[in-house]
Amino acid sequence: MRMKGIQKTNWTGFLLFMTLVIIFPLVISKSFYLTQATFAGIYLIVAVGLGLLMGYAGQISLGQAAFYGVGAYTTAVLTTTLGWSPWIGLIFAIAIPAVLAFIMGYTMSRLSGYYLAMATLAFGIIVHSVLVEWRGVTKGASGFYGIPSIELFGYSITQGVSYFYFVWFFALLVIIISLNIVHSRVGRALRSIHDSEIASSSMGVNTGKYKMQIFILSAMFAGLAGWLFAHMSYSISPTSFTLDASILFLVMVVLGGSGSVWGAVIGTVLIKVISIVVHSLGESFTFITSDFEHVIFGLILMLVIIFLPRGLFVASSDFVKSRVLSNKKNKSKPEIKVAERA
Repeated sequence: MRMKGIQKTNWTGFLLFMTLVIIFPLVISKSFYLTQATFAGIYLIVAVGLGLLMGYAGQISLGQAAFYGVGAYTTAVLTTTLGWSPWIGLIFAIAIPAVLAFIMGYTMSRLSGYYLAMATLAFGIIVHSVLVEWRGVTKGASGFYGIPSIELFGYSITQGVSYFYFVWFFALLVIIISLNIVHSRVGRALRSIHDSEIASSSMGVNTGKYKMQIFILSAMFAGLAGWLFAHMSYSISPTSFTLDASILFLVMVVLGGSGSVWGAVIGTVLIKVISIVVHSLGESFTFITSDFEHVIFGLILMLVIIFLPRGLFVASSDFVKSRVLSNKKNKSKPEIKVAERA
């Protein structure tokens, strides 16, 4: 019964969030904010996958930007160099990161915690170096240009309202998939692994299998986001897939809270709002530059880790629950006293 209540609350929140997404372009028509909201949807896809990996499988990854970049460059090469359809590019943009994640998961199956984080960091550095040095395929540091737009039923989906809804369709689909996983038997197994891998193994849970599956799924989400990013920007370069991008995804998850799918969603939205505010202040104050944004993100990460280690969403949820319980207790006290007198 308790699980059903949790699912009902989450789906109510999902419907509310979906409504906000649908009406956003109707309320905010300025192209800059619409573009930033579209990027928020792309980043959200990566952050939700990373949130599942960290909050449920208990694995820290600093290589999500690498999977993100592999997805983007895969579709860029297939559609621009080979002339294939972007929809075929989507299949490979998801499949190739999944294969790489399987290879990584298989070779690094004995690693966990900070050791796994360092391994994924090394993987990200390797991928970035390949993107820069493999000029014959990736065009090197100068970037890849001329990526075609996506066509659906004869209609070209370009930047603006159409691409906003296109991106958020996939973002909402990722949230639905993630919520279903969390509230399934797999999700319960993942939570047990996060709490104690040794205890889970002793109870017969195949910890290696579940961690591998979530690692692959998070890579597939990142590849999907890369596909969306490439066909939105029409040009990509290795600078978009550096360690800074991986840290940004990590900040999103930690800020919102890795213990919930909604934590990654809230963290992504807040980071994009902060980025917009910093950009607006930069137009008025010359000392506020792009590097200042990194300082803000670092400060946020430090403060959240110290004061709200479970993230904003989880902390606020716990606060609301405690308030509701205290109100129920206060209401029940007079009734108990009357019963005692009787």
